[in-house]
Amino acid sequence: MFAFFAEFSSAQGFMRPMWRQRILEFKKVRLLEILKLDEQTSVKFLSKYSKFSDDLAQVWIERENLINELEVKINRGDKDGYDKLMQDIFELERKENELKVNFYNELKGILSDRQIAQVIVFERNFNREFINTLREMQRERMRRRF
Repeated sequence: MFAFFAEFSSAQGFMRPMWRQRILEFKKVRLLEILKLDEQTSVKFLSKYSKFSDDLAQVWIERENLINELEVKINRGDKDGYDKLMQDIFELERKENELKVNFYNELKGILSDRQIAQVIVFERNFNREFINTLREMQRERMRRRF
């Protein structure tokens, strides 16, 4: 796992589609290990999870672009035009929550409540561990420089 993250963090273009795809594949493998699904259920789950992940990534990209626009306006010293961008950002956050709710509702047809809970906990823990691993790698890189 560490080697995977080391390769990932050293690559230029932090979240290029190629890297996002690798992370997603890694997450899928880990989720299947945790959920212990039969083959038929795995196929159904992975189909839904892949679509959900792609939709969520698109929302994140759109939100990031809008926040970048907001930052440019701030740095230029613009006096107005913030409200529309902020409303668009809030709308994307609403859309993100809606995607999550719909995804977990869809999972009710193929997973038990316990398995859905495992997915929720896995997502939170995976993201935390991923960020912590990247931070530790960066600290280590800085220690080697000095």
